[in-house]
Amino acid sequence: MTTPTPEPTATLTPSTTYTPSPEPTATSTPTITPSPEPSLTPTDTLTPTITPTASATPVATAVFTNDQWTTVTVDPALTDGISSSWFAFINANERAATENLLTPIPSSETETIYLADPSTGDRVRIIDLPYSTGDRVYWSPDGMKMLYFMEPSIASNGMQVGGLYLLDLQVGISLRVLNIESLSPRGIPEHRPVWSPDSSRFAIALPTEYDVDIYVIAEDGSSFLNVTSNGSFDLWPAWSPDGRDLAFVSDRATCPSWIPGDDGSCATIDATAPMSGRLYTVDVETGDTRQVSEVVVDGPPTWITNSQVAFSTGVVDVFASESHIYLADVTSGTVRQISSDDQDINLAPAWASGGTEVLYYEASDPGQVVLRDRQGNRLASLDDYTFPRYGFAAAWSPDGRYVAIGGHNGQCPYGLIVAGEDNLQIVYGPAQTPRVCDPSYSPDGRWLAFAGITYVAGVDDGRLDVYIGQPNGYSAQNQTGSLRGEIRLLGWVGPQQ
Repeated sequence: MTTPTPEPTATLTPSTTYTPSPEPTATSTPTITPSPEPSLTPTDTLTPTITPTASATPVATAVFTNDQWTTVTVDPALTDGISSSWFAFINANERAATENLLTPIPSSETETIYLADPSTGDRVRIIDLPYSTGDRVYWSPDGMKMLYFMEPSIASNGMQVGGLYLLDLQVGISLRVLNIESLSPRGIPEHRPVWSPDSSRFAIALPTEYDVDIYVIAEDGSSFLNVTSNGSFDLWPAWSPDGRDLAFVSDRATCPSWIPGDDGSCATIDATAPMSGRLYTVDVETGDTRQVSEVVVDGPPTWITNSQVAFSTGVVDVFASESHIYLADVTSGTVRQISSDDQDINLAPAWASGGTEVLYYEASDPGQVVLRDRQGNRLASLDDYTFPRYGFAAAWSPDGRYVAIGGHNGQCPYGLIVAGEDNLQIVYGPAQTPRVCDPSYSPDGRWLAFAGITYVAGVDDGRLDVYIGQPNGYSAQNQTGSLRGEIRLLGWVGPQQ
């Protein structure tokens, strides 16, 4: 079946220079929670099907495309900017009211992106996209721009579409910025474009001739800069809160080049692309690059403050028998292991503002939710809640008063759990209905959102909806119950606290 592709309402001349109006500035990028799938069947492990590959044969290097312009009608409520925190979500395969809602056959293969204002309960429809886009939608922190990835395909008008697109809500224009086949460079997973805190540019890992480099791209296309130009694989960029530096993972310490003929080149006919490396930072303006740690990292790093970066080991390898959590000080170069020395799987760390504490799930026997300080001292634990591997998520309120706990990847065994900062004292829950996944606090600290799943007697899979309530978990209201389609969470956008 051919995937339907949104038709442009108006086509602009590709040679036109795209210059959006000045944008409001936000101060930090909210963590975007991965969207859960509606299926609730528990699985202990996720088996990837992607096989990362390197190649001694050069491939074309990506360039800024700046084509496939279309106009998009923008709700007047958004054209002047967002003054408070709004929540973004997807409604996929909306059904007509006359259809049998029990049929497994969808009425369409389209998903609609929405923004919801928790202050009023209003929903604003943004754009319709092919269902195959999934949750590959990436909002800028200020909520006025959105990147989205469409699978390569042929539209009904014969146009070849697909790649990374940019929607600017202030000017009502969508255009393709990168004609790429995947967001996973050379098949390496867990990659996505990441917006700078001021929403003026984004960073993305792209395959170059023989390796992978990190590019910083201005949202208007005025700058397209390779900031890690190197013969090695540079992966998983992450912005510092002040927008000056990018943290990334590179194999350059063990493989100085993948270019055939270079001294020490790792290029061979059957070479496998690296899935790990050491932690580095690069000053985006000067290009100064420094290695932060000797610990082997195999997943995206996370900035905690402008001088602290957290990372984990044993993240990408689903067969890893142990994983650990680390905190690095990029100024002093010191690295501290936060999790215990036991051979446990330590998953989904959630750091409090300022990096004072971290909450994570220790998949030992039995499993437990653990709270530690930045020195690695164990402060408290919750032993009554067992989560599957890759099925745990937690989020701190911006003021550090509360931490909300739930499931992940559609595996939501409990109702909402909200603990206080004082040794994980439970202040809310867990209620039995709805079951909760992927809690997240608004950047202004006023709201707590989560995926709520209601189990129905005799039905294996319940309905997933977006709920938004008070920071302590009380008074949560269903924001999507009137929609007749699959709901997927994207995350918060708008001004910071």
